[in-house]
Amino acid sequence: MTKLIPALLLIAFPFSAQLSAQSADVQYSEKTDSDAKDMDALRRWLQDKRLVTMKEIGGDLSLSGEVRTEFQASSEVNDGVQQRGNDGLNLRPMYAWDVEVNLMLDYRTDRSWAAIKLEFDNDMGQRSGTVNRIKLEKAYLGGRLIAGDTFTFDAELGRRYLFNLFESKLEFSSLFDGLVFRFNKAFPEVGDFYANLASFLIDDKTNHYGLISEIGALRVANTGFNIKYSVVDWYRPGSESESDQTNVENQISNLRYRFLISQLHSSYQFYPEWMGKKLIRLYGMGLVNHLALDNPLARAGVEGESFGKQNWGWCVGSSIGIVKKKYDWAIDANFQWLQLQAVPDFDVIGIGRGNAASAGVYTVRADGSGGPTTRATATGNTNYYGFELDGLYAFTDNLTLQQNFKWSWTLDKNIGPNIIYKQFEVEFIYAF
Repeated sequence: MTKLIPALLLIAFPFSAQLSAQSADVQYSEKTDSDAKDMDALRRWLQDKRLVTMKEIGGDLSLSGEVRTEFQASSEVNDGVQQRGNDGLNLRPMYAWDVEVNLMLDYRTDRSWAAIKLEFDNDMGQRSGTVNRIKLEKAYLGGRLIAGDTFTFDAELGRRYLFNLFESKLEFSSLFDGLVFRFNKAFPEVGDFYANLASFLIDDKTNHYGLISEIGALRVANTGFNIKYSVVDWYRPGSESESDQTNVENQISNLRYRFLISQLHSSYQFYPEWMGKKLIRLYGMGLVNHLALDNPLARAGVEGESFGKQNWGWCVGSSIGIVKKKYDWAIDANFQWLQLQAVPDFDVIGIGRGNAASAGVYTVRADGSGGPTTRATATGNTNYYGFELDGLYAFTDNLTLQQNFKWSWTLDKNIGPNIIYKQFEVEFIYAF
């Protein structure tokens, strides 16, 4: 991108010269660029390259985007002490303003497809504002290997988030960089069945990969009942063996990945006459981490009090409505209950605890560094119960307003600090 700036300046210069003749007190100066030779080569390449149209290569190309402005008001009280704002112990703001742009590009043929999503999410403010936060949220390609009347087999490779592939209110917030196979089979009188099998990269420095699978049945017996079961394996036996850490530090850091999680998710949706045929969806899920230990730090050779086995989580909720066009609205409300060792700290998608200090469960810092914690200092984003309310209203076909409220409390006050976390968020979204 920076190499295109000199070219834009050269194009704009004749026009700016005319302006300078009219405004003598405005100064202009022409600057040369060290990349001029590269720009010349680029121009020659563009001139010589044959332009290929979508019609010539087949398929459908779609470009879409979003412009968002967001306000968050957060309160995080840790053992009676406010953690955010001017009087807080951490640098996290109590009132935060963001501006965000998302650009999505999708290309599809009869048997193949590709998708790209770029996120530009920056803080607002003359002093606190940022302009350089760019994230590649999605970049994957796929193809249909078997295309039958009632059976399909697809393969997709690349990047997206786990929540784009698997459903939960408690887990799956991490990046998925990997390969997924998708099997779908329809039985007209029984329902639609599917299985997703995937492997993804966790850390290429330590050759660490994860495995995840999900099977499900949708519209069971031609009703609105759906059921899904997923298993995700984050764990690799043995130390992560980071070269700059001691063996004990490696063992403690490796506890962050000691998770083999089963989740059962069910939902029922219907369109009652008394609600004007609006969609109503009732859902619930429960999960368990099969690899949780009573005293995990002792396994790494660190003395301390046992956490006990804290490996369960569940959520129940309901939603009304769906937003597709002007004046549509939707509301979702749910209750979440999540123990300390149920979900990896980095994969929590639920309410969480705020955790402005980015403190870990097994290590002082959430990234696995800083040495071991104790029963009194173990924090993280799990070990909570709370409520979440989410609402969406469409002013026009393009402009929507989203509001979200979260409130959580510490589940087991005998582990770590007692944190009360609240957050209200309002966001205007213009989609095109």
